[in-house]
Amino acid sequence: MIHHILEILRVNRARRQSVSKDPRLAALAKGDWRTAPIPPLAQGAVTMLLTDELKLLNHLAGDYFSGEGAIIDAGCFLGGSTLALANGLRRHLSRRGLGDQRLIHSYDLFQVEDWTRGIYFPREIAAGASTRQRFDTATRNIAGLIEVHAGDITTQSWTGGPIEILFIDVAKHWTVCDWITANFFPALIPGKSIVVQQDYLFGSWTGWIHLTMEYFADAFDIITDTQRNSVVFHYARQIAPERLRGDLIEQMAEGEARALFARAAARWQGAGQSDQRALLDAAAAHYLEMRHGG
Repeated sequence: MIHHILEILRVNRARRQSVSKDPRLAALAKGDWRTAPIPPLAQGAVTMLLTDELKLLNHLAGDYFSGEGAIIDAGCFLGGSTLALANGLRRHLSRRGLGDQRLIHSYDLFQVEDWTRGIYFPREIAAGASTRQRFDTATRNIAGLIEVHAGDITTQSWTGGPIEILFIDVAKHWTVCDWITANFFPALIPGKSIVVQQDYLFGSWTGWIHLTMEYFADAFDIITDTQRNSVVFHYARQIAPERLRGDLIEQMAEGEARALFARAAARWQGAGQSDQRALLDAAAAHYLEMRHGG
């Protein structure tokens, strides 16, 4: 563990120097977006996201986005993330004297999950009922900015070219996480793309996210986070195509998983990061029990 910590500290110092040379990355890391107001379009949105996450997405689409690639909104629920991204994108397009363009690609199953009944939906609504009408109503004023992809994401494919911002809130199973690796990661732009893993610091039951990002740690730099939930990664160096397998987690051996979890936890050794480190340790224990029996 000591070796992991020392090596990560060395790499982090070098990466901070690199980030400081890019004004957009430096602004993202500095975190002034945290003190901004809630994006006007997202005010009152029914969402599971934290306020800081709405502000982050607004900043990314409005102040980081260059227009070189698409914006992926993977796991849009009732439109909270979509509205925050659209608020920033419309600001970006306005600065360039452009009207609405469908640059946001929103993915969701658009079905009521049982646990959300009585919280986000009436108790009497049936699990599996469609949520699409509520999403369409919430996003009716930004329809010209979004392309909606409804249904099981793993039955679809990405053919929309480069991806500049990839927001992931849909990797609730390792098979979905592997699909994202195989379909979205090859479209990332080296030196530019941002990946937001919304569940990285949320709970202990999505350990495949930590494994995936640590497996590709040589390609990504952690730029910032929202303390709970989202962690923001910069795609700094290109991944060799042969590493972008669609069965990364499915075929990962127990020994490799344990080593990756240890390395991931070692990244959260700073002051005030004990909760994050404990979450990663819990995620490792849960994943190893579920996939390997202990």
